[in-house]
Order: sequence, then structure tokens, then C-alpha cells
Amino acid sequence: MMARLIIKELAERQNISQSRLQREAGVTMSQLRRYWYNQSESVVLDALERIAKVLGVKTGDLIADNDEAQPAK
Repeated sequence: MMARLIIKELAERQNISQSRLQREAGVTMSQLRRYWYNQSESVVLDALERIAKVLGVKTGDLIADNDEAQPAK
């Protein structure tokens, strides 16, 4: 099972920009961009918790199963 972060999708649904999310969550812009574009092999749980709080979701809601996103064959 592959997992991916869906921070970008959740933020865009709420019209929250990267800069606003970065500022309110207190994470670095480079860290947020890695998570935003799924370019990080590891994550910092504290950072995900703060991002989730700004987005008004549970930390687990930031993660999606890639297998579910694939069309059935």
C-alpha cells in the first residue's frame, strides 16, 4: 500500500494558500512544499498535526491511500 499526503487538495478546497498555511501552521515553506507536492519520504508528525489543525481536519485525514485513487482494471 502506498500512501500520499493530500494537503494540497484539502487546502485548495478551503481556498487556503501555501503561504497562509505555512504561516499559521508554523512550518517552513520548504517543508510545506515537500508535503504539498508529495516529495518527502518522511514526515514530522508535529508538523502534520499543526497543518491539520489549520485545515480543521484530523491528522489522519491528511493521508490518502494511493491504491484507492487508482482506477480499477
